[in-house]
Amino acid sequence: MPFRRYDWMMPWWQSYGDGHELYVLGVFDKDELIGLAPWYRAAGKTGGRTLRFLGDGDVCTDYLDIFAQPETSGRVAALLVDWLQEALTTSQAWDAMEWENLEVDAPIAKQVSQRLTQCQAIVTSRPAQNCWRLELPQSWYDVEMAQSKSHRKQLRRLISRVLDTDRCRLHVCNNTESFDQAMPILIDLHMRRRKMLDQSGCFASERFAQFLEGAARAMMSTGHCEILWLDLDDVPVAAEIHFLSETISYAYQAGIDPDRLKEEPGSLMQIAVIQRAIEQGKQAVDFLRGDEPYKAHWRAESRSCETIRIVPNTTFGLIRHGIWTTQTQVKNWFKASIGKS
Repeated sequence: MPFRRYDWMMPWWQSYGDGHELYVLGVFDKDELIGLAPWYRAAGKTGGRTLRFLGDGDVCTDYLDIFAQPETSGRVAALLVDWLQEALTTSQAWDAMEWENLEVDAPIAKQVSQRLTQCQAIVTSRPAQNCWRLELPQSWYDVEMAQSKSHRKQLRRLISRVLDTDRCRLHVCNNTESFDQAMPILIDLHMRRRKMLDQSGCFASERFAQFLEGAARAMMSTGHCEILWLDLDDVPVAAEIHFLSETISYAYQAGIDPDRLKEEPGSLMQIAVIQRAIEQGKQAVDFLRGDEPYKAHWRAESRSCETIRIVPNTTFGLIRHGIWTTQTQVKNWFKASIGKS
């Protein structure tokens, strides 16, 4: 899982860690590390000390969890909970946990939250954005045949009239030597498209841009990242950055030329991305969080996610829970009022 790697989390910490404290807990069996909780302790708006996963927030890191092998997961969860309970009366105290957009039933996090419930902690969850994954067959033909008749017709037209002609060329940046050429193309196409939609775009944040460049360079050097861009008539019209595991390509961010939408650069790029993943022997392309219509259109399947909040049975923890509950009720009331107006 690329988003659980050190070379993803450390660039995040370097860009987003100001004002926070690392709170990484390791579980050892003698000298062997058998579990790791990659957290940090954040000072919240109400003055509390909240444990969060490294990589959360604006970066939208998906599929986070505590690290442990299945055969040791129960032991790791139990030892973490014991330590967390003892920490409540020390300088390592925490007043809340907030874990954003974890996959429902994330194995180790779920066990930790259940054990904390047994310690009288208050555990609540709310639905978060779905992630979407397209499981890949062995051939592009099988992908086509899984689509609707109209979509299949569109794909064949784009392939025969554009992708398989000299007008079109897919570039692959999978080494740091070509990084300085590929990254500006991705940023330019992303920002121009966002501007057309009257949105700021993620690269408007200097901190995000710094983080992604650091993470992409580090992970590209180990074969876990690539940037793809598609030229049409020798001009870039679409680009994507992917983070890779051995079996899955995770499509993290993208951009298309807003001046050439009639030529369907987004669809052209998706075809090229899926074809490449099949050629690489990947088992799936994961489109990550967000319910954009194109994901379901490609027959990707949604994966339910949730945000988990945990407060310990302490005075300040209960105060935090009261504040959260009140804020949630006010938001729900406001949304209901807007809906009736």
